[in-house]
Amino acid sequence: MRAGSRPANVPLRQKPRGIVSHFWRRILDLTLVLWVVRVPLLSVLLGLALMAGVTQAQDVTLDVAMAGAPVGAAAGLSRAIFSLVAAVFLLWAMPVHYAARLLVETDNGLAVLVARRDASAGHRGIVGRDRLMAAMVREVPRLIGLAPFLAFAMGANAAIGNLPTLADRPAIAAAHHQLVLLVWAMLAAVPLFYLYCVLRGRLTRVRALAALDRVLGRWLKPVFGLLAIAPRRDDAAGQLHASGRLALLFYALLVVAVLVASPHWLAARLPLAFAVPLIFGGWVPILAYLSSVGRRFHVPILTGLFIAGAVGVYVFGDNHAVRTVTADEPAYRRTSLVQAVHLWMRANGCAEQPSSCPRPIIVAAAGGASRAGFFTASVIGHFLDYDRQKQAFGFTRADGSKVSRAARDDGRFSAAIQSVLDGQERQGKNVATHLFALSGVSGGSYGAAVVAAALSARTGTAPPCPTEAPAHWFGGAIHGWRDCLESMTADDFLTATFFGLAFHDQVQLFLRDRAALLEEAWEASFARHVAAAGANAGPGAARRLSEPFLGAPRDPEHWVPYLVLNGTSVETGQRIITTDILPTYAASSRCPSGGPTAECPIFTHAIDFHSLVRSDLDVRLSTAATNSARFPVISPPGSIYQVDTDVVDRIVDGGYFENFGAESALELAQAMVDVEPALAPFVLVVSNDPQSVLTEERTARGVVVPDAAEQSFLPEVVGPVDAIGAVRSGRGRLAVAHAAAWLDGRFGGRCAVNLVQIKVWPEDSAGHCPVGTATPEKIRQVSMSWWLSKPVQMNLHEQLEPTADRCNNRTAVEQVWTALATRSEACTGPTP
Repeated sequence: MRAGSRPANVPLRQKPRGIVSHFWRRILDLTLVLWVVRVPLLSVLLGLALMAGVTQAQDVTLDVAMAGAPVGAAAGLSRAIFSLVAAVFLLWAMPVHYAARLLVETDNGLAVLVARRDASAGHRGIVGRDRLMAAMVREVPRLIGLAPFLAFAMGANAAIGNLPTLADRPAIAAAHHQLVLLVWAMLAAVPLFYLYCVLRGRLTRVRALAALDRVLGRWLKPVFGLLAIAPRRDDAAGQLHASGRLALLFYALLVVAVLVASPHWLAARLPLAFAVPLIFGGWVPILAYLSSVGRRFHVPILTGLFIAGAVGVYVFGDNHAVRTVTADEPAYRRTSLVQAVHLWMRANGCAEQPSSCPRPIIVAAAGGASRAGFFTASVIGHFLDYDRQKQAFGFTRADGSKVSRAARDDGRFSAAIQSVLDGQERQGKNVATHLFALSGVSGGSYGAAVVAAALSARTGTAPPCPTEAPAHWFGGAIHGWRDCLESMTADDFLTATFFGLAFHDQVQLFLRDRAALLEEAWEASFARHVAAAGANAGPGAARRLSEPFLGAPRDPEHWVPYLVLNGTSVETGQRIITTDILPTYAASSRCPSGGPTAECPIFTHAIDFHSLVRSDLDVRLSTAATNSARFPVISPPGSIYQVDTDVVDRIVDGGYFENFGAESALELAQAMVDVEPALAPFVLVVSNDPQSVLTEERTARGVVVPDAAEQSFLPEVVGPVDAIGAVRSGRGRLAVAHAAAWLDGRFGGRCAVNLVQIKVWPEDSAGHCPVGTATPEKIRQVSMSWWLSKPVQMNLHEQLEPTADRCNNRTAVEQVWTALATRSEACTGPTP
């Protein structure tokens, strides 16, 4: 060999340009592998993004973390935690790993690239396969399989930071500890799953298992060949064995079964946190198979299906029609405003002398999914429990400490107020008869519907609920109206709805959409409560939420408040109001809303829902609530059909227009006073958004002082979206201000307080009240979906308890009690 020569099998040192080229080639190799496995990869990326950034998803981990012990009990590894780990393993990690494994094993283009890289390695004197390429093909499916456990660990860890501050400290401490255990359980599953992936191939070489796999391979060979998931001819001994292919096939058939099965039946057996792996993993085998076939025949099947679906919905319509029921001329069953006011006065025994009537209460219930529904029900239930509130009572917290509440709602109403309310009760009247109407938006509409249905279902004064508390509610036993209404609105309504979103609405055809599934979940939960109430519920009362909205006749001896449920028109941007009051009346002199005097609209520039459907059609009470609660993703826009094929409008969440329901409450109060000037309506606003409260507290002399973040990611995109989201609460605060101004202008000379707002107060990251601080910290995120964890329920319940800081509703509660004991004449007479 000459000096300076090199052996033939020793490669030259690569030049810098060659290194860059080699590195870029490897990036392209990895990109191809990721593109081949794009379906399972997208599944885990969506899961990671959801658990990392969406409070509602993070909150579902609490359902499992707190399932192992009662609220406040010591933390411990529970069967629920192990079951969730197993569900993630079987329903999400295994399908995405197997699907990715199948895709890389059967993709011809990737096989050609692997062979080319192996040949290139041989030319460079490297014996065997290209190790880096082999590692990509081997490890990418494994890493994809690990991601679901990391997603749940991230979600549980984020849920710790979202935990609200509770007066019952042991309860929140136990929730914190159990979430920590869930995080560690998910992290411990990561190496175990990786070990399973490593040993999986070796397990199939065990003599008995290998024999079984060969038998399965022979039996299922025609099926695998027909479905194009057979091993490649040049790699018959591929790593994905017959058993793996069979598992994927079985899982795909399971998804098809979910499509046609009852989501409610499945939701009852697969609670929300366990449903998440199925939702994210369910479509993976089918979509991965379609992507594989598309690559084989160079046809964009998935893109084609998406386009075909969009075109099909455009041509043939979707399955998002607002559910209707045939009724006996329902539009004529509605009560005129004059008659509604007269019936309310009869219910309060003051029809002959209207000025002696109590102040009619109009509740404006803000939006916010189950949070709003629960809080609306809890606030109204608090005042319906007058008989309990006027007595002292005590309860025991999770740490065993005794808490005593003083008589008269812990001193929030006086002996004089008690004397007035006791006198009304002796005449057969109670707090329920003071409620004239409930104006709801979104989740507030659901809470209002449940309150109205429960009042309709009662036989005497007792709530239509069993004594024993349901498992999904935080309380131990049901003692009154507040407990009853809270337990009715605390159920899991999200699981079945998510199944509808993930499966039904992706196929549509003859299947019910997710809005209908949500309504059915409401109906079933209410029916369970009332059916177990026994003598406290009337005959057929369990079906009230599923009965026609206008079907129940008005009876002053069994008073139920009227409903004004606010949606938004997609076509015009105006309110679509579903109400059991006729939308027009004959004004006394000038129409307050500016319309003609003879047919004065109660609600300005609003669309009456029942005017959009045939005269022989009505909707269920649950559907009337959904008309107002169709917020993005969870519920689709509802198509309103005037005839079978004529869509006249589409209805979405009332919060798009105004999220407090205060504008409709004000207009109803104005029309009520026009009909009977001797009455002095009082508006109770039940709000739910802590961020809106903090914004309101930054208001000085009517001008809001904002405090924006210093940085904004993609402001051109995020800015308009955030503005649209903020407008809903901004218009709500404006409507509350207008209502307060008009009521004070009308009655403020004699009654100082005419509108009260009971709020869900914000908390900073340390759990302190940020109201009043010069530079308040970023507040804790709150979960708004159709499911509430027990700590969130407890936090909402505690909003009415007295606290030492500024974030409390003590004054507001006192003012409501005062209004309940005030006659209208005290506000409508001459100024003293």
